Amino acid sequence: MSQEYEEFRKMLSFPVELRHEGRATFLSPILPSTREFAPTSLPAFFNPASKLSRDIAVLFLKAYFEDRKISICEPLAGIGVRSIRLILETGLIDHALVNDISKNAYELIKVNAKINNVEDKLEVSVLDANELLASRGRGKPRFDYVDVDPAGSPAKFMENSFRGCGKNSILGATATDLSALTGSKPLSCLRKYDSYVMKTPFFKEVAVRVLAGFMVRTAARIGLAAEPVFAFLKDYYTRVFVRVSPGIEDAKKLLRQVGWIAYCPRCFTIYTYKIGEESISCCPTCMKPISSSGPLWLGRLCREEIVYKMHRHAYANLELYREAAKLLEEILQEDTSIVGYYPVNSIASILKISPVKPKAIIEELRNRGYKSSTTHFDSTAFKTEASSEVIKEMF
Repeated sequence: MSQEYEEFRKMLSFPVELRHEGRATFLSPILPSTREFAPTSLPAFFNPASKLSRDIAVLFLKAYFEDRKISICEPLAGIGVRSIRLILETGLIDHALVNDISKNAYELIKVNAKINNVEDKLEVSVLDANELLASRGRGKPRFDYVDVDPAGSPAKFMENSFRGCGKNSILGATATDLSALTGSKPLSCLRKYDSYVMKTPFFKEVAVRVLAGFMVRTAARIGLAAEPVFAFLKDYYTRVFVRVSPGIEDAKKLLRQVGWIAYCPRCFTIYTYKIGEESISCCPTCMKPISSSGPLWLGRLCREEIVYKMHRHAYANLELYREAAKLLEEILQEDTSIVGYYPVNSIASILKISPVKPKAIIEELRNRGYKSSTTHFDSTAFKTEASSEVIKEMF
């Protein structure tokens, strides 16, 4: 470590190391050599495996806000890398309120702000996240972008996160509790997200739709409309961005796109029904009892124009965003208006035949006039609006 960084190191009460990510140079707690360590065990929270999540945040803000100067809030900032990168790499940030309840994290955020020369744009606080967010609007300005990235579920921060959002703003939220969201622990999902989820072959998409639906419903409860505009799942986490605007009627319109997914494991048929529609307890195809998962978001997960702009920004700088560019390429090919997907191995197992390549199935379905696409959730799966009877003909 150079003499300059050695001086910064002496300002801290725990050992640190110099790291680089994106355009940021920063100090972090020394990371254990094993890859299995828990970031929560560090003196101040930092997860190097979340680089892609931070890349996506940069690209999303550049795509969505374009040339508009904005204020942002990161209430669970850890050592502040995300906000520092947003300042350095977007050129959009007028003011960033960067907060963590940990005193160690607070001190390290201040040091990292100095290292990156962003002290003039970055305000640091050491408060409880809910206390910070709930205080906005009472003589204190709200934010154009709020980024909630906890270790685990964002549920307990969600309502106050919306309270921190200004008009026509964005809330981005991360969830890492995939065992709850994917149906492995349905009661945990019910407890946290007020949604009961059964395990299905398309469990990754269910996780994203549960989080999106929870955000829509939470915002509606306090008179806000929260429209999902970009969402994805990668490795151990899912992330959803919603556009936030005031208005009870707009909130009600979005609630009409919340509902349930019913899945039949015998004939692999996927059904959906929305709030106010008749529920499905018996499979119309094979007439066997089936269970439903929900409530969750049934609308489109991504706005194509936003994904396209993110993709363009990523490819303009592959040195920094190569992994993000690959993910965005996959999402750009995906029809997120179709609910669910079909892993070819799952269908082949039910039919007791050999699997067929997804691309061949997609091509044939499109030739027959059905919407069909690949999905970033599973490279061995395909999405389609076709019935299970039509899908069987593909195998």
